[in-house]
Amino acid sequence: MKAFIYSRFSTDRQTDSSITDQERICTECAERQGWTIAERYSDAGISGSALGNRPGALRLMEAALARRFDVLLVVDLSRLSRSNGDLSKMIDRLVATGIRVVGVQDGYDSARKGHKLQAGLSGIIGEAFREMVKDRTYAALESRAKQQRPTGGRAYGYRDGAIAQAEAAVVRDIFTRFADGVSCRAIAAELNCRHLPSPGSTWNRTERRAQGWMGSGVRVILRNERYRGVVHWNVSEWRKDPDTGKRSRRLRPRSDWITHIDETQRIVPNELWERSQGRIARTADNGHWAAPRGKPKYLLSGLLRCAHCGAHYIIANAHEYQCSSYHDGGACDNHVRVGRLSLEDDLIGPIRRDVLKPERIARMAKEMQEYYAERLRAMQSRATEAPKELQELAARIERLRERLRKGDPDMPPDEIEAAIERAEAKRRELEAQRPEAQEWAHVLSMLPKAAELFRRQVEQGLNGNPSAAGKARVTLREWFCGRIDLTREGEQLWAEYGQQPAALLQVVGLKRLGNSGSGGRI
Repeated sequence: MKAFIYSRFSTDRQTDSSITDQERICTECAERQGWTIAERYSDAGISGSALGNRPGALRLMEAALARRFDVLLVVDLSRLSRSNGDLSKMIDRLVATGIRVVGVQDGYDSARKGHKLQAGLSGIIGEAFREMVKDRTYAALESRAKQQRPTGGRAYGYRDGAIAQAEAAVVRDIFTRFADGVSCRAIAAELNCRHLPSPGSTWNRTERRAQGWMGSGVRVILRNERYRGVVHWNVSEWRKDPDTGKRSRRLRPRSDWITHIDETQRIVPNELWERSQGRIARTADNGHWAAPRGKPKYLLSGLLRCAHCGAHYIIANAHEYQCSSYHDGGACDNHVRVGRLSLEDDLIGPIRRDVLKPERIARMAKEMQEYYAERLRAMQSRATEAPKELQELAARIERLRERLRKGDPDMPPDEIEAAIERAEAKRRELEAQRPEAQEWAHVLSMLPKAAELFRRQVEQGLNGNPSAAGKARVTLREWFCGRIDLTREGEQLWAEYGQQPAALLQVVGLKRLGNSGSGGRI
Protein backbone atom coordinates (compact mmCIF):
# COMPACT_ATOMS: atom_id res chain seq x y z
CA MET A 1 0.00 0.00 0.00
CA LYS A 2 1.13 3.55 -0.78
CA ALA A 3 1.47 5.78 2.30
CA PHE A 4 1.94 9.53 2.74
CA ILE A 5 3.35 11.18 5.88
CA TYR A 6 2.19 14.53 7.26
CA SER A 7 4.09 16.30 10.06
CA ARG A 8 3.82 19.72 11.66
CA PHE A 9 5.11 21.85 14.51
CA SER A 10 3.72 25.22 15.51
CA THR A 11 6.11 27.24 17.69
CA ASP A 12 9.56 28.72 17.26
CA ARG A 13 10.69 26.81 20.35
CA GLN A 14 10.72 23.70 18.20
CA THR A 15 12.99 23.19 15.22
CA ASP A 16 13.05 21.29 11.96
CA SER A 17 14.32 18.29 13.92
CA SER A 18 10.73 17.93 15.17
CA ILE A 19 9.65 17.28 11.57
CA THR A 20 12.49 14.78 11.18
CA ASP A 21 11.47 12.94 14.37
CA GLN A 22 7.83 12.75 13.29
CA GLU A 23 8.78 11.42 9.87
CA ARG A 24 11.07 8.81 11.46
CA ILE A 25 8.30 7.55 13.77
CA CYS A 26 5.84 7.30 10.88
CA THR A 27 8.40 5.63 8.61
CA GLU A 28 9.12 2.96 11.21
CA CYS A 29 5.38 2.26 11.49
CA ALA A 30 5.10 1.95 7.69
CA GLU A 31 8.02 -0.49 7.60
CA ARG A 32 6.37 -2.68 10.23
CA GLN A 33 3.18 -2.76 8.18
CA GLY A 34 4.91 -3.31 4.85
CA TRP A 35 3.68 0.01 3.42
CA THR A 36 5.66 2.10 0.92
CA ILE A 37 6.29 5.75 1.77
CA ALA A 38 5.53 7.66 -1.43
CA GLU A 39 5.63 11.31 -0.31
CA ARG A 40 6.09 13.50 2.77
CA TYR A 41 4.26 16.73 3.53
CA SER A 42 5.03 19.11 6.38
CA ASP A 43 4.29 22.56 7.80
CA ALA A 44 7.03 24.06 9.97
CA GLY A 45 6.26 26.77 12.53
CA ILE A 46 2.55 26.99 11.60
CA SER A 47 -0.33 26.68 14.03
CA GLY A 48 -2.78 23.83 13.58
CA SER A 49 -5.76 26.07 14.37
CA ALA A 50 -6.74 26.60 10.70
CA LEU A 51 -6.29 24.68 7.47
CA GLY A 52 -6.18 27.59 5.03
CA ASN A 53 -2.70 28.88 5.96
CA ARG A 54 -0.92 25.50 5.87
CA PRO A 55 0.45 24.86 2.37
CA GLY A 56 1.62 21.35 3.22
CA ALA A 57 -1.81 20.31 4.49
CA LEU A 58 -3.53 21.85 1.46
CA ARG A 59 -1.25 19.96 -0.95
CA LEU A 60 -1.94 16.81 1.04
CA MET A 61 -5.71 17.23 0.64
CA GLU A 62 -5.29 17.84 -3.11
CA ALA A 63 -3.32 14.60 -3.37
CA ALA A 64 -6.04 12.84 -1.40
CA LEU A 65 -8.77 14.03 -3.76
CA ALA A 66 -6.65 12.75 -6.66
CA ARG A 67 -6.39 9.32 -4.91
CA ARG A 68 -2.59 9.32 -5.05
CA PHE A 69 -2.16 7.30 -1.83
CA ASP A 70 -3.93 4.73 0.35
CA VAL A 71 -2.81 5.54 3.91
CA LEU A 72 -2.03 8.81 5.71
CA LEU A 73 0.38 8.54 8.64
CA VAL A 74 0.65 11.17 11.39
CA VAL A 75 2.33 10.95 14.79
CA ASP A 76 -1.01 11.88 16.38
CA LEU A 77 -4.16 13.66 15.28
CA SER A 78 -3.11 16.98 16.85
CA ARG A 79 -0.48 17.24 14.09
CA LEU A 80 -3.25 17.05 11.50
CA SER A 81 -5.29 19.81 13.19
CA ARG A 82 -5.95 21.43 16.57
CA SER A 83 -9.36 22.62 15.42
CA ASN A 84 -12.22 20.28 16.23
CA GLY A 85 -14.18 21.41 13.17
CA ASP A 86 -11.26 21.16 10.74
CA LEU A 87 -10.13 17.77 12.06
CA SER A 88 -13.55 16.16 11.63
CA LYS A 89 -13.95 17.56 8.10
CA MET A 90 -10.46 16.50 7.03
CA ILE A 91 -10.91 12.94 8.27
CA ASP A 92 -14.38 12.70 6.72
CA ARG A 93 -13.00 13.81 3.35
CA LEU A 94 -10.06 11.41 3.55
CA VAL A 95 -12.20 8.43 4.56
CA ALA A 96 -14.81 9.26 1.89
CA THR A 97 -12.12 8.95 -0.78
CA GLY A 98 -11.04 5.56 0.57
CA ILE A 99 -7.94 6.75 2.43
CA ARG A 100 -7.05 5.26 5.79
CA VAL A 101 -5.80 7.66 8.48
CA VAL A 102 -3.42 6.29 11.12
CA GLY A 103 -2.11 8.09 14.22
CA VAL A 104 1.01 6.20 15.27
CA GLN A 105 1.36 7.32 18.89
CA ASP A 106 -2.27 7.97 19.87
CA GLY A 107 -3.50 4.68 18.38
CA TYR A 108 -6.00 6.27 16.01
CA ASP A 109 -7.07 4.21 12.99
CA SER A 110 -9.96 5.25 10.74
CA ALA A 111 -10.41 1.59 9.72
CA ARG A 112 -11.61 0.71 13.24
CA LYS A 113 -15.12 1.01 14.58
CA GLY A 114 -15.61 4.02 16.81
CA HIS A 115 -12.86 6.02 15.11
CA LYS A 116 -15.14 9.09 14.81
CA LEU A 117 -15.57 9.23 18.57
CA GLN A 118 -11.80 9.11 19.09
CA ALA A 119 -11.24 11.80 16.43
CA GLY A 120 -13.91 13.99 18.02
CA LEU A 121 -12.33 13.69 21.47
CA SER A 122 -8.88 14.41 20.02
CA GLY A 123 -10.21 17.53 18.28
CA ILE A 124 -11.87 18.79 21.46
CA ILE A 125 -8.73 18.18 23.51
CA GLY A 126 -6.50 19.82 20.90
CA GLU A 127 -8.72 22.90 20.69
CA ALA A 128 -8.97 23.15 24.48
CA PHE A 129 -5.18 22.87 24.80
CA ARG A 130 -4.69 25.68 22.28
CA GLU A 131 -7.13 27.94 24.17
CA MET A 132 -5.46 27.08 27.48
CA VAL A 133 -2.03 28.10 26.15
CA LYS A 134 -3.52 31.33 24.79
CA ASP A 135 -5.17 32.19 28.13
CA ARG A 136 -2.03 31.41 30.14
CA THR A 137 0.12 33.52 27.84
CA TYR A 138 -2.29 36.44 28.09
CA ALA A 139 -2.45 36.19 31.90
CA ALA A 140 1.36 36.15 32.17
CA LEU A 141 1.73 39.21 29.91
CA GLU A 142 -1.04 41.04 31.76
CA SER A 143 0.78 40.48 35.04
CA ARG A 144 4.03 41.84 33.57
CA ALA A 145 2.23 44.89 32.15
CA LYS A 146 0.67 45.73 35.52
CA GLN A 147 4.11 45.45 37.13
CA GLN A 148 5.44 47.84 34.44
CA ARG A 149 7.80 45.18 33.15
CA PRO A 150 8.60 44.50 29.45
CA THR A 151 5.93 42.49 27.63
CA GLY A 152 7.81 41.76 24.41
CA GLY A 153 7.01 43.10 20.99
CA ARG A 154 9.32 44.95 18.61
CA ALA A 155 9.31 48.66 17.85
CA TYR A 156 11.72 50.55 15.63
CA GLY A 157 14.20 52.47 17.78
CA TYR A 158 14.49 49.83 20.52
CA ARG A 159 16.49 46.64 21.03
CA ASP A 160 15.83 44.27 23.95
CA GLY A 161 13.79 46.93 25.74
CA ALA A 162 16.51 49.62 25.51
CA ILE A 163 16.87 52.53 23.10
CA ALA A 164 18.95 51.77 19.97
CA GLN A 165 20.70 55.10 19.40
CA ALA A 166 21.19 54.80 15.61
CA GLU A 167 17.52 54.02 15.02
CA ALA A 168 16.44 56.62 17.61
CA ALA A 169 18.23 59.29 15.56
CA VAL A 170 16.18 58.24 12.51
CA VAL A 171 12.97 58.44 14.56
CA ARG A 172 13.78 61.99 15.72
CA ASP A 173 14.61 62.94 12.12
CA ILE A 174 11.23 61.59 10.95
CA PHE A 175 9.36 63.64 13.58
CA THR A 176 11.38 66.77 12.78
CA ARG A 177 10.91 66.50 9.00
CA PHE A 178 7.17 65.89 9.38
CA ALA A 179 6.71 68.74 11.87
CA ASP A 180 8.49 71.00 9.34
CA GLY A 181 5.88 70.17 6.67
CA VAL A 182 7.38 67.26 4.70
CA SER A 183 4.90 64.56 3.66
CA CYS A 184 5.16 60.96 4.89
CA ARG A 185 5.73 59.73 1.35
CA ALA A 186 8.57 62.22 0.80
CA ILE A 187 10.16 61.26 4.14
CA ALA A 188 10.07 57.58 3.12
CA ALA A 189 11.67 58.41 -0.24
CA GLU A 190 14.46 60.35 1.52
CA LEU A 191 15.17 57.45 3.88
CA ASN A 192 15.32 55.06 0.93
CA CYS A 193 17.77 57.38 -0.86
CA ARG A 194 19.96 57.24 2.27
CA HIS A 195 19.75 53.40 2.12
CA LEU A 196 18.64 53.15 5.73
CA PRO A 197 17.15 49.75 6.70
CA SER A 198 13.40 49.93 7.24
CA PRO A 199 11.63 48.54 10.33
CA GLY A 200 10.50 45.47 8.37
CA SER A 201 13.82 44.73 6.64
CA THR A 202 14.79 42.07 9.20
CA TRP A 203 11.35 40.45 9.55
CA ASN A 204 11.00 36.80 8.68
CA ARG A 205 8.23 37.25 6.12
CA THR A 206 6.23 34.35 4.72
CA GLU A 207 5.87 36.07 1.35
CA ARG A 208 7.96 38.47 -0.68
CA ARG A 209 7.48 42.16 0.13
CA ALA A 210 9.35 45.40 -0.48
CA GLN A 211 12.11 45.92 2.08
CA GLY A 212 12.33 49.72 1.95
CA TRP A 213 10.57 52.56 3.75
CA MET A 214 6.98 53.40 2.86
CA GLY A 215 4.77 56.34 3.75
CA SER A 216 2.44 54.05 5.68
CA GLY A 217 5.35 52.94 7.89
CA VAL A 218 6.28 56.55 8.59
CA ARG A 219 2.69 57.27 9.63
CA VAL A 220 2.78 54.35 12.11
CA ILE A 221 5.93 55.75 13.73
CA LEU A 222 4.41 59.24 14.05
CA ARG A 223 1.44 57.76 15.93
CA ASN A 224 3.44 55.64 18.40
CA GLU A 225 3.29 57.19 21.88
CA ARG A 226 6.13 55.02 23.12
CA TYR A 227 8.52 57.53 21.54
CA ARG A 228 7.38 60.11 24.14
CA GLY A 229 7.72 57.63 27.02
CA VAL A 230 4.08 56.42 27.23
CA VAL A 231 3.86 52.62 27.11
CA HIS A 232 0.56 50.91 26.29
CA TRP A 233 -0.31 47.22 26.51
CA ASN A 234 -3.46 45.40 25.36
CA VAL A 235 -4.21 48.06 22.76
CA SER A 236 -5.30 45.52 20.14
CA GLU A 237 -5.84 41.84 19.55
CA TRP A 238 -5.22 39.54 16.61
CA ARG A 239 -8.08 37.37 15.40
CA LYS A 240 -7.56 34.45 13.09
CA ASP A 241 -9.98 33.50 10.35
CA PRO A 242 -10.98 29.86 11.06
CA ASP A 243 -10.90 28.96 7.35
CA THR A 244 -7.94 30.84 5.86
CA GLY A 245 -5.79 31.14 8.99
CA LYS A 246 -5.13 34.82 8.15
CA ARG A 247 -4.88 37.16 11.13
CA SER A 248 -6.52 40.58 11.36
CA ARG A 249 -5.80 43.25 13.98
CA ARG A 250 -8.64 44.79 15.96
CA LEU A 251 -8.44 47.64 18.46
CA ARG A 252 -9.63 46.99 22.01
CA PRO A 253 -11.67 49.56 23.97
CA ARG A 254 -9.51 52.23 25.61
CA SER A 255 -10.74 51.01 29.00
CA ASP A 256 -8.93 47.68 28.43
CA TRP A 257 -5.53 49.31 27.88
CA ILE A 258 -2.84 49.09 30.55
CA THR A 259 -0.71 52.24 30.43
CA HIS A 260 2.29 53.61 32.32
CA ILE A 261 4.90 56.32 31.78
CA ASP A 262 8.54 55.29 31.40
CA GLU A 263 10.96 58.14 30.71
CA THR A 264 13.74 55.65 29.92
CA GLN A 265 11.80 54.84 26.72
CA ARG A 266 11.50 58.46 25.54
CA ILE A 267 13.10 59.27 22.18
CA VAL A 268 11.15 62.37 21.08
CA PRO A 269 11.03 65.57 23.21
CA ASN A 270 7.61 66.90 24.21
CA GLU A 271 7.88 70.03 22.05
CA LEU A 272 8.65 67.99 18.90
CA TRP A 273 5.89 65.50 19.72
CA GLU A 274 3.30 68.26 20.13
CA ARG A 275 4.31 69.94 16.87
CA SER A 276 4.03 66.71 14.89
CA GLN A 277 0.68 65.75 16.47
CA GLY A 278 -0.65 69.22 15.76
CA ARG A 279 0.14 68.78 12.08
CA ILE A 280 -1.50 65.32 12.11
CA ALA A 281 -4.66 66.88 13.55
CA ARG A 282 -4.67 69.61 10.86
CA THR A 283 -4.11 67.17 7.97
CA ALA A 284 -6.73 64.82 9.40
CA ASP A 285 -9.24 67.67 9.46
CA ASN A 286 -8.52 68.24 5.76
CA GLY A 287 -9.07 64.56 4.99
CA HIS A 288 -5.42 63.87 4.03
CA TRP A 289 -4.54 61.62 6.99
CA ALA A 290 -7.60 59.40 7.17
CA ALA A 291 -7.38 55.89 5.79
CA PRO A 292 -9.13 55.35 2.45
CA ARG A 293 -12.70 54.22 2.79
CA GLY A 294 -15.26 52.54 0.57
CA LYS A 295 -15.14 49.47 -1.61
CA PRO A 296 -12.88 49.14 -4.67
CA LYS A 297 -14.56 50.58 -7.75
CA TYR A 298 -12.72 48.78 -10.53
CA LEU A 299 -12.80 45.21 -11.81
CA LEU A 300 -9.07 44.50 -11.41
CA SER A 301 -8.60 46.14 -8.00
CA GLY A 302 -6.87 43.75 -5.58
CA LEU A 303 -5.85 41.30 -8.33
CA LEU A 304 -2.70 43.04 -9.62
CA ARG A 305 0.63 42.29 -7.93
CA CYS A 306 4.13 43.63 -8.56
CA ALA A 307 6.32 40.63 -9.43
CA HIS A 308 9.42 42.46 -8.13
CA CYS A 309 8.33 43.18 -4.54
CA GLY A 310 5.01 41.35 -4.11
CA ALA A 311 3.04 44.52 -3.30
CA HIS A 312 -0.37 45.29 -4.78
CA TYR A 313 -0.84 47.63 -7.70
CA ILE A 314 -3.08 50.54 -6.71
CA ILE A 315 -4.87 53.35 -8.55
CA ALA A 316 -2.27 56.13 -8.56
CA ASN A 317 -4.83 58.47 -10.13
CA ALA A 318 -8.21 57.99 -11.75
CA HIS A 319 -6.69 56.44 -14.86
CA GLU A 320 -3.47 54.54 -14.00
CA TYR A 321 -2.28 51.64 -11.83
CA GLN A 322 1.14 51.69 -10.14
CA CYS A 323 3.11 49.49 -7.71
CA SER A 324 2.07 50.62 -4.22
CA SER A 325 5.61 50.18 -2.83
CA TYR A 326 7.01 52.60 -5.43
CA HIS A 327 4.09 55.00 -5.10
CA ASP A 328 4.33 55.17 -1.30
CA GLY A 329 7.97 56.13 -0.91
CA GLY A 330 10.00 54.37 -3.61
CA ALA A 331 10.60 51.10 -1.72
CA CYS A 332 10.42 49.26 -5.08
CA ASP A 333 12.16 50.29 -8.31
CA ASN A 334 9.20 49.31 -10.49
CA HIS A 335 8.08 52.81 -11.52
CA VAL A 336 6.10 51.89 -14.66
CA ARG A 337 2.45 52.88 -14.63
CA VAL A 338 -0.22 51.21 -16.75
CA GLY A 339 -3.50 52.71 -17.91
CA ARG A 340 -6.58 51.27 -16.27
CA LEU A 341 -8.66 51.20 -19.45
CA SER A 342 -5.94 49.57 -21.55
CA LEU A 343 -5.27 47.00 -18.81
CA GLU A 344 -8.96 46.11 -18.57
CA ASP A 345 -9.11 45.77 -22.35
CA ASP A 346 -6.00 43.54 -22.47
CA LEU A 347 -7.06 41.25 -19.63
CA ILE A 348 -10.86 41.33 -19.56
CA GLY A 349 -11.45 42.11 -23.24
CA PRO A 350 -10.62 38.58 -24.50
CA ILE A 351 -13.04 37.14 -21.92
CA ARG A 352 -15.86 39.39 -23.15
CA ARG A 353 -15.08 39.02 -26.86
CA ASP A 354 -14.30 35.30 -26.97
CA VAL A 355 -15.04 33.16 -23.95
CA LEU A 356 -18.45 34.64 -23.12
CA LYS A 357 -19.79 34.61 -26.67
CA PRO A 358 -23.03 32.56 -26.88
CA GLU A 359 -21.57 30.27 -29.56
CA ARG A 360 -18.48 29.60 -27.42
CA ILE A 361 -20.65 28.83 -24.41
CA ALA A 362 -22.76 26.45 -26.54
CA ARG A 363 -19.59 24.70 -27.68
CA MET A 364 -18.35 24.40 -24.10
CA ALA A 365 -21.69 22.94 -23.02
CA LYS A 366 -21.61 20.42 -25.87
CA GLU A 367 -18.07 19.28 -25.04
CA MET A 368 -18.96 18.97 -21.38
CA GLN A 369 -22.09 17.01 -22.28
CA GLU A 370 -20.07 14.53 -24.33
CA TYR A 371 -17.52 14.15 -21.54
CA TYR A 372 -20.19 13.65 -18.88
CA ALA A 373 -22.12 11.19 -21.05
CA GLU A 374 -18.99 9.07 -21.44
CA ARG A 375 -18.34 9.21 -17.69
CA LEU A 376 -21.94 8.28 -16.97
CA ARG A 377 -21.81 5.24 -19.27
CA ALA A 378 -18.62 4.08 -17.58
CA MET A 379 -20.10 4.52 -14.10
CA GLN A 380 -23.33 2.77 -15.04
CA SER A 381 -21.32 -0.15 -16.38
CA ARG A 382 -19.25 -0.15 -13.23
CA ALA A 383 -22.40 0.02 -11.08
CA THR A 384 -23.73 -3.22 -12.55
CA GLU A 385 -20.47 -4.99 -11.75
CA ALA A 386 -19.96 -3.45 -8.30
CA PRO A 387 -22.43 -5.58 -6.26
CA LYS A 388 -20.83 -8.80 -7.47
CA GLU A 389 -17.33 -7.47 -6.87
CA LEU A 390 -18.31 -6.26 -3.38
CA GLN A 391 -19.64 -9.71 -2.51
CA GLU A 392 -16.40 -11.32 -3.73
CA LEU A 393 -14.32 -8.85 -1.71
CA ALA A 394 -16.38 -9.45 1.44
CA ALA A 395 -15.94 -13.21 1.07
CA ARG A 396 -12.21 -12.82 0.47
CA ILE A 397 -11.80 -10.58 3.52
CA GLU A 398 -13.64 -13.11 5.68
CA ARG A 399 -11.42 -15.96 4.40
CA LEU A 400 -8.27 -13.92 5.10
CA ARG A 401 -9.45 -13.10 8.63
CA GLU A 402 -10.17 -16.76 9.27
CA ARG A 403 -6.64 -17.68 8.11
CA LEU A 404 -5.26 -14.97 10.40
CA ARG A 405 -7.18 -16.37 13.41
CA LYS A 406 -6.20 -19.99 12.79
CA GLY A 407 -2.71 -19.36 11.50
CA ASP A 408 -1.37 -20.24 8.05
CA PRO A 409 1.98 -21.99 7.59
CA ASP A 410 2.21 -20.73 3.99
CA MET A 411 1.57 -17.05 4.73
CA PRO A 412 2.99 -14.95 7.63
CA PRO A 413 0.49 -12.90 9.70
CA ASP A 414 1.83 -9.54 8.49
CA GLU A 415 1.27 -10.56 4.86
CA ILE A 416 -2.28 -11.66 5.66
CA GLU A 417 -2.95 -8.30 7.41
CA ALA A 418 -1.57 -6.43 4.41
CA ALA A 419 -3.84 -8.43 2.08
CA ILE A 420 -6.84 -7.66 4.30
CA GLU A 421 -6.02 -3.92 4.23
CA ARG A 422 -5.74 -3.93 0.44
CA ALA A 423 -9.08 -5.70 0.09
CA GLU A 424 -10.78 -3.34 2.55
CA ALA A 425 -9.38 -0.30 0.74
CA LYS A 426 -10.77 -1.63 -2.53
CA ARG A 427 -14.15 -2.23 -0.91
CA ARG A 428 -14.24 1.33 0.48
CA GLU A 429 -13.42 2.64 -2.99
CA LEU A 430 -16.33 0.78 -4.56
CA GLU A 431 -18.74 1.80 -1.81
CA ALA A 432 -17.73 5.49 -2.13
CA GLN A 433 -18.59 5.67 -5.83
CA ARG A 434 -21.87 7.51 -6.49
CA PRO A 435 -23.54 8.38 -9.79
CA GLU A 436 -23.15 12.08 -10.57
CA ALA A 437 -25.68 12.34 -13.38
CA GLN A 438 -27.97 14.78 -11.55
CA GLU A 439 -25.10 17.13 -10.69
CA TRP A 440 -23.80 17.05 -14.27
CA ALA A 441 -27.23 17.81 -15.71
CA HIS A 442 -27.49 20.76 -13.33
CA VAL A 443 -24.10 22.07 -14.49
CA LEU A 444 -25.09 21.85 -18.16
CA SER A 445 -28.38 23.64 -17.62
CA MET A 446 -26.81 26.46 -15.58
CA LEU A 447 -23.75 27.15 -17.77
CA PRO A 448 -25.46 29.53 -20.27
CA LYS A 449 -27.18 31.34 -17.40
CA ALA A 450 -23.87 31.76 -15.55
CA ALA A 451 -22.16 33.14 -18.67
CA GLU A 452 -24.93 35.67 -19.31
CA LEU A 453 -25.01 36.78 -15.64
CA PHE A 454 -21.22 37.20 -15.54
CA ARG A 455 -21.27 39.10 -18.84
CA ARG A 456 -23.80 41.59 -17.41
CA GLN A 457 -21.76 42.02 -14.22
CA VAL A 458 -18.59 42.74 -16.22
CA GLU A 459 -20.36 45.23 -18.52
CA GLN A 460 -21.93 47.08 -15.58
CA GLY A 461 -18.62 47.04 -13.70
CA LEU A 462 -16.80 48.59 -16.66
CA ASN A 463 -19.49 51.26 -16.79
CA GLY A 464 -18.81 52.30 -13.19
CA ASN A 465 -21.34 50.27 -11.19
CA PRO A 466 -19.40 49.42 -7.97
CA SER A 467 -21.90 46.77 -6.84
CA ALA A 468 -21.69 44.86 -10.14
CA ALA A 469 -17.91 45.32 -10.19
CA GLY A 470 -17.67 43.75 -6.74
CA LYS A 471 -19.69 40.71 -7.82
CA ALA A 472 -17.72 40.30 -11.05
CA ARG A 473 -14.44 40.72 -9.15
CA VAL A 474 -15.17 37.59 -7.08
CA THR A 475 -15.42 35.50 -10.25
CA LEU A 476 -12.46 37.25 -11.88
CA ARG A 477 -10.31 36.35 -8.88
CA GLU A 478 -11.11 32.68 -9.46
CA TRP A 479 -10.78 33.08 -13.22
CA PHE A 480 -7.25 34.49 -12.90
CA CYS A 481 -6.31 31.97 -10.16
CA GLY A 482 -6.15 34.61 -7.44
CA ARG A 483 -3.63 37.12 -8.84
CA ILE A 484 -2.05 38.72 -11.89
CA ASP A 485 1.72 39.36 -11.61
CA LEU A 486 3.11 42.39 -13.45
CA THR A 487 6.82 42.34 -14.31
CA ARG A 488 8.74 45.35 -15.60
CA GLU A 489 11.01 45.03 -18.64
CA GLY A 490 12.36 48.45 -19.49
CA GLU A 491 9.33 50.72 -19.79
CA GLN A 492 6.91 47.86 -20.47
CA LEU A 493 5.06 45.44 -18.25
CA TRP A 494 4.44 41.72 -18.70
CA ALA A 495 1.37 40.17 -17.15
CA GLU A 496 1.60 36.57 -15.95
CA TYR A 497 -1.49 34.73 -14.77
CA GLY A 498 -3.37 31.49 -14.82
CA GLN A 499 -6.83 31.12 -16.29
CA GLN A 500 -9.71 29.01 -15.07
CA PRO A 501 -12.73 29.62 -17.32
CA ALA A 502 -14.83 27.12 -15.37
CA ALA A 503 -14.83 29.69 -12.54
CA LEU A 504 -17.86 31.31 -14.17
CA LEU A 505 -19.89 28.36 -12.86
CA GLN A 506 -19.37 29.85 -9.40
CA VAL A 507 -21.56 32.78 -10.46
CA VAL A 508 -24.50 30.42 -9.91
CA GLY A 509 -22.93 28.55 -7.00
CA LEU A 510 -21.33 25.60 -8.82
CA LYS A 511 -17.86 24.19 -8.27
CA ARG A 512 -14.87 24.85 -10.52
CA LEU A 513 -13.67 22.11 -12.86
CA GLY A 514 -10.23 22.82 -14.28
CA ASN A 515 -7.54 25.37 -15.13
CA SER A 516 -4.93 26.46 -17.63
CA GLY A 517 -2.22 29.12 -17.70
CA SER A 518 -1.28 32.08 -19.90
CA GLY A 519 0.21 35.57 -19.91
CA GLY A 520 1.32 38.42 -22.17
CA ARG A 521 2.78 41.91 -22.63
CA ILE A 522 0.61 44.86 -21.66
